[in-house]
Amino acid sequence: MEPLRWEENREEREEKALEEHARLQRLFRENRFAFELERKRAIEAVIQSARSEEMKDRLRAIQASWDQTMKHAGPKENRLILAKTLFWDHFHRVWTPALQQLQAVWQGRPESKQARD
Repeated sequence: MEPLRWEENREEREEKALEEHARLQRLFRENRFAFELERKRAIEAVIQSARSEEMKDRLRAIQASWDQTMKHAGPKENRLILAKTLFWDHFHRVWTPALQQLQAVWQGRPESKQARD
């Protein structure tokens, strides 16, 4: 397995990302419809990068659920608060237990013991 090379071309990638962010920000202010089309295109590109059809279907379902939730969230302030709440809820319900389980595996502890810690 090749080592990760996060630092290679980091500055170039960062510059491109900032330019893309500025472009999308302008598009959002000037033409919401075009922005929404661009957003959907970018999401579909990520979904298409999934290796299996099952994962693509799962990602589409997650995105549809997210879009439906945000559609009914009301003003932008509500959407931001809702997005933060959903993020932290998922972090605590899914990521934290998974990270604890991974830590237990790294430390050679059985999972049942990890649950008691």
